[in-house]
Amino acid sequence: MTKHIPDDLVTIPLGRPATSIEVSTFVLFLASDESAYATGAEFVVDGGLVADVPHKT
Repeated sequence: MTKHIPDDLVTIPLGRPATSIEVSTFVLFLASDESAYATGAEFVVDGGLVADVPHKT
């Protein structure tokens, strides 16, 4: 599914884009009772991309 993405665009720390199964599993978790205690949170499902972006000081 992601073979058409050029290597220079795949700068995700995990080395690959997420699969549809990985994303849908997370969405199912959010829709389930298992996530009932999570309130007002921001969940990032990006393979560590945001954590790896240099921040301006």
